Amino acid sequence: MKKVFATVLGAALMLIGTQAFAQLSVGVGYINASDKTVATVGGTTKTDKADRNGFYVGFDYNLNIVAGLGVQTGLYADMLFSSSKDEYYIATGNARFTEIDLNIPLNLTYTFPLKRDFSIFIYGGPTFQYGVYKNYKYTTSSTWTDKTATTSVDYYKDGGHKPFNIYLGGGAGFQAGNVQVRVGYDHTLMNMVDSDSYKLGRGQIKIGVGLAF
Repeated sequence: MKKVFATVLGAALMLIGTQAFAQLSVGVGYINASDKTVATVGGTTKTDKADRNGFYVGFDYNLNIVAGLGVQTGLYADMLFSSSKDEYYIATGNARFTEIDLNIPLNLTYTFPLKRDFSIFIYGGPTFQYGVYKNYKYTTSSTWTDKTATTSVDYYKDGGHKPFNIYLGGGAGFQAGNVQVRVGYDHTLMNMVDSDSYKLGRGQIKIGVGLAF
């Protein structure tokens, strides 16, 4: 899967190297992610949800193909956080979650110019994600010794969570002068964990602002 991500990154860099009818944008925004787990144990299925909040930062590059229609790629870093009751049923108290991922979007875009310096746009397509860090810090206690212990696990390395995934989604926004505002939604296409009896998927909303050059 690392080779797949590297191939996508290489193709994105080649596209960025194209100069004609292109626009570079840098952006930052808010993420609200909802993880849904479906676990089947002993013939019983249990469903749970966990919300994450965070932000993203990065850049994208839009290459115009014909009037209004373009292809967009780039590189973004997502950071998600949460602090709540343990969702993996191994802790006695609150657990802290931190996740960092790299994302390469590959979108088709269409821009509708309305005025001289104002336009609206829509976009949609896949996003290729590679997980860098997924830390889960929780506390357990022993009824025998009445002591507690804190454990920190990187679930990408030691917890069976897959670092590579593909999202599918889209969104819309507007550009006024050099300022962009956008909102979008995407959802995982693959199980985020390496298991047949345990399914983990994510849907997320992104709201951001950017500067176009």
